[in-house]
Amino acid sequence: ALNRLLDDNREIYIPELNEAVKPHPDFMIFATQNPAGGSYGGRKLLSRAFRNRFIEVFVDDLPVSELSLIINRRCQLPASMCSSMLRS
Repeated sequence: ALNRLLDDNREIYIPELNEAVKPHPDFMIFATQNPAGGSYGGRKLLSRAFRNRFIEVFVDDLPVSELSLIINRRCQLPASMCSSMLRS
């Protein structure tokens, strides 16, 4: 259903209402997905047609030291607690 909303047609049909809805001119959508396969269960590959409607950005895992710093600053937790939270 999102394909039609994201292509040049920019509308989505809602069968329950029997109505085509057009988004606001400034409409944007941001999406994330964990990679298919690997350690994430239940992930399926997205179709090429759907993926072509997005800009794909791949991000590597953050180092534990950076994650600890982010938690420390965002949550205002002691550094020792942040480090212990991230130990495997």
